[in-house]
Amino acid sequence: MAAGEYKKLEGMKLEFVSGMLEANGGERAISCSFTFDMTLDFTRFVKMANGYIPGYLEHDINAIRPELDGLAYHVSYNYFADAAGNIGSNEALFRVFGHPYYYLNDWSSGGLEKRYGKPAFQIIDGRLRINARTDFRWENPKQLIEIADLPIIQFQWALNLMEGHWSSPERPSPDIKAPSTVAVLMYANEDLIEAEGLQMFRGTRYLRGRALDFGPIKPEQILTAQ
Repeated sequence: MAAGEYKKLEGMKLEFVSGMLEANGGERAISCSFTFDMTLDFTRFVKMANGYIPGYLEHDINAIRPELDGLAYHVSYNYFADAAGNIGSNEALFRVFGHPYYYLNDWSSGGLEKRYGKPAFQIIDGRLRINARTDFRWENPKQLIEIADLPIIQFQWALNLMEGHWSSPERPSPDIKAPSTVAVLMYANEDLIEAEGLQMFRGTRYLRGRALDFGPIKPEQILTAQ
């Protein structure tokens, strides 16, 4: 998690649409595919963001980074750049970070390896729909993965608010310092609880990987930490 204050944003929701568990024999892996709808109350978002960073969406050197644990991994952050001052809706905000180019597609290393696929995004009636895939396999090529090896998968939908800084106090400056996290807005509650032996924010959606079967993932298999 980023070094910043995690805060619940009212009107931010993560809703399961569909999922599938499949064998990926060619890569010695098991693949989990998910579709979720991510909802954001734009008015509340702007108000809360401005409380942390005044004029947050108005400045080109400010940035944003989505945190989508369990679904996808954004490799860095996105400056508002030319979009600054013109972000007046969910659609405009989502376009800042909603391109597959910005997301990792590599295997982790060691033990139970994981690879996020490049997500596909759709904007539907002001919501951001994500189609995502995660693969799991053992590092040891002689060890075949089984469903019982799959971990608890937590699903995050959060927006990391990042404040930009000029290298020189005299603007314009040719150099910009890397933006820093000020706060992270999320759909879950702010208090941590223990669920499945793990620390989770209350209200976090999650899945018991070991309890699945190959085929469609059912809505009742998406649990809530409470």
